[in-house]
Amino acid sequence: MSTPDPSMRVSNAERESIIAKLHAATEEGRLELDEFAERSREAYAARTYGELEGLLADLPDTDGQLAARGEASPEARRAANTPAELRLSPKASAIQRKGEWLAPRRIVLDAKASSVKLDFSSAVIGTREVDVEIDAGASSVELILPDGAYADDELDLMAGAVKNLCEYKGMQGLRFNVTGKARASSVKIRFQHRFLWWRW
Repeated sequence: MSTPDPSMRVSNAERESIIAKLHAATEEGRLELDEFAERSREAYAARTYGELEGLLADLPDTDGQLAARGEASPEARRAANTPAELRLSPKASAIQRKGEWLAPRRIVLDAKASSVKLDFSSAVIGTREVDVEIDAGASSVELILPDGAYADDELDLMAGAVKNLCEYKGMQGLRFNVTGKARASSVKIRFQHRFLWWRW
């Protein structure tokens, strides 16, 4: 396949195909998670083929080419098999996800008298957006986003509070859509804190 005109606009489907290849390379150990995250951000932000050049150049079986249209690649099929939804329903409990966990496209959280912490900073995310639907009662919810991501929040509050420290500021990276309701609850959206070698 000939290389596309670098000035030609790239489609969402082609961006997703690039992300699928990067995801597969990460699973094989060819890319570190921080490399995957950085290249994924570049792919999401790219508007033209020229801006995507180099993202796959050092990976095997790509020849530096962008994903071709047509039949889905094994990498794309594997990404398509990622669970589309995760449901969490803690009751009077503490629950967290952190480290290298696989984040689905949609997360539904039904928390009652609980503490919930979802740390996406090292999560493997194969989509452009993540929907987080919250139904919190007398609970605290904390979402830690990866660098370059941002969050839009539309929460109904009843004696509750929301603090979004990751609002949109012109970035083109991963988007989190946080919706739902918080009754006598707090919701905080932030980036990872860093001090020397500590991360939290």
